[in-house]
Amino acid sequence: MFTLNDLLDIAIKMEENGKKIYQSAKAKIGDRELKSLLQWMADEEDCHSKWFSKLKEKQDPDSEDLQVMLPDVLREMMGEKSLSLDDVDFSGIKTSGQMLAVFIEFENDTILFYEFLETFIEDAETLAGLKKIIREETAHADKLRLMIQSTRDEPVSF
Repeated sequence: MFTLNDLLDIAIKMEENGKKIYQSAKAKIGDRELKSLLQWMADEEDCHSKWFSKLKEKQDPDSEDLQVMLPDVLREMMGEKSLSLDDVDFSGIKTSGQMLAVFIEFENDTILFYEFLETFIEDAETLAGLKKIIREETAHADKLRLMIQSTRDEPVSF
């Protein structure tokens, strides 16, 4: 069973993982505009991680488990998605366009998870903060899509 604290731990891990991967990708590419975008995204993920960490600090560590069916609902909602870039085989990514496509998928998975998390947030201020993060994650995916259109699709290696 999951608690709200468990869901917040997942959100924190997703944001930390995103930051790490974006910084790693930034170090391996030559395009300055793409480097700038990846640094901006890493910084955004860091801010999101800190927000979720502060939210978790406000939660009761002994909060009751959520519904027993939650793991099944989460699995059904996400399908085969991993909620993480840890499972991506970056060795198979050969171009910046392929890399950006992976990042778009991660951002979209993150948005889906946070929209799910919204249903468990009752505090209006916290809900407003989560909706802000969802808008920012949507902006990330949009910027990545634009970057794919303008990229020279240079080779990358991880």
